[in-house]
Amino acid sequence: MMKEIRMKQKMERRHKLKPRICISAGAFLILLTLLVLYLVPGAAALEVLKLNVDRSYVRNLDTGVEHNYTEVIGSNQLEGERLEFHIYVSKTGSPILENYVLELYTDMSDPEWKFGDNISHSGNWIVWEGKEAHEGIFPSPIILSAEVPKPLKKVKEPGFEAYDLDGLSKKEVEVRLSVGRMEGGNITYIQKLSPVMRFYATNKKILAANRSIEANLTIAESDIGKTGLEEDIRRLYEEGHPGWAMLLSRHYRELSAEMAPPPLALYLILAVVLGLILGAASVYVYATRGGGRGVDIEAATSDLEDVSGQIDANSSSISRIAGRFARSEDEDKRGAARELLKIRAALTEISNDIRAIADRLRVR
Repeated sequence: MMKEIRMKQKMERRHKLKPRICISAGAFLILLTLLVLYLVPGAAALEVLKLNVDRSYVRNLDTGVEHNYTEVIGSNQLEGERLEFHIYVSKTGSPILENYVLELYTDMSDPEWKFGDNISHSGNWIVWEGKEAHEGIFPSPIILSAEVPKPLKKVKEPGFEAYDLDGLSKKEVEVRLSVGRMEGGNITYIQKLSPVMRFYATNKKILAANRSIEANLTIAESDIGKTGLEEDIRRLYEEGHPGWAMLLSRHYRELSAEMAPPPLALYLILAVVLGLILGAASVYVYATRGGGRGVDIEAATSDLEDVSGQIDANSSSISRIAGRFARSEDEDKRGAARELLKIRAALTEISNDIRAIADRLRVR
């Protein structure tokens, strides 16, 4: 009997202990989850705020032109022009801790931020602080008015990488909104509102230099093929030396014209034209003399007209080659250009004569 009583008491103690263990394990998991969310930025992947790209836009205050927010991302903007960003932001409904803040950042020149009734001329501004701000209506849009900076960036000189140099080149510029936790004067980021606004500061001379460089390199490649020097010239432009890159590309184009051999295409064109002329003569002889009995005159005249058209087409190709030779500083090549133009004129006469022969055959 005593044994049964002890067993019963033991079972009762076991049932009382089990809920305590379960409750303790549950509390531990909750504490662990909160600890992870606190210590690991972005662990919850919460979107506290959301940027409305459909409503947001950018106005150029110098030209008056407006663009959708996403159209400006990755674009070229001219140095010195003033842009005004209207950025519409709203709360997502996710939990907002009391130490959450919003950081407004830009590396544009002379910035002026407007957040609600507050204004700041700093490139880096902390707003939306405290429980009262979090619970109120979010002040939207956030407005930034700033100037496109000079297109200067840090570049590396081959062989002198230890030195920091300023180069004249397209410079990436940024406008960024980030949510973070403020603790002891330091901010821990938990969300960057996307898409982040990044574009390039440049000017008209830099863009014009790029067009000139690409045109010169294209001509040089057509003369002597592709070489490693082309990429070096492009890199010189990208690394902040557009003036030297443009000058070198011009000299490279002139050098390639001097090095270029007479194009094989010219010999092929002349051979084809000679074949066409001989073919046309054979058709005429065959159609007008004894061997031409029973020949379809209409078909023969049509063939002659086709030959005349092909001669005209090849004559145009010769003209293009002559034009390229005429731009050379080499007197021999300029002389060859003059001779090619004479050949083209002669081919035009031959083409006209073949058409005249076709007309005479048609009236026979």
